[in-house]
Amino acid sequence: MKKLILSLAFLGSILLGNNASASPYFVDEQAVNQQFENSLDITMMASETAFSTLFSTQQNLTSADKTVSGFLIRAFFCGGFALHRYYMGTGGTQFFWYYFCIPVVGGATACIDFFYVVFKGKEGMDKFTDNNKFWVWAD
Repeated sequence: MKKLILSLAFLGSILLGNNASASPYFVDEQAVNQQFENSLDITMMASETAFSTLFSTQQNLTSADKTVSGFLIRAFFCGGFALHRYYMGTGGTQFFWYYFCIPVVGGATACIDFFYVVFKGKEGMDKFTDNNKFWVWAD
């Protein structure tokens, strides 16, 4: 009996509540069109020099350009893909097997790399520069 009464009360509140939810708001399309007509057009006129500077692939980072914060951001957000290792100049196919083919190893190693550099700072980050060892922090 309780279920029947609650069901009827719920149904009645839905039926009676629909009339009260009508919205008094409306969109003045003429005002919206006027705003678009008065707005400033900021379309970029693309040229070859603009694209060459924006999408330049010839960025050679020296160790002076590499920062601890850049390393930590890459290790935290993209550590499972070894992006922080490539940022420091470490590469090779060995990292593909470790990070992508063994599920837990990539994330666990990235976590250790992250906290190693958090506690050691610049000195810890310098160990990753052009170092092809997988266990960089184990030395």
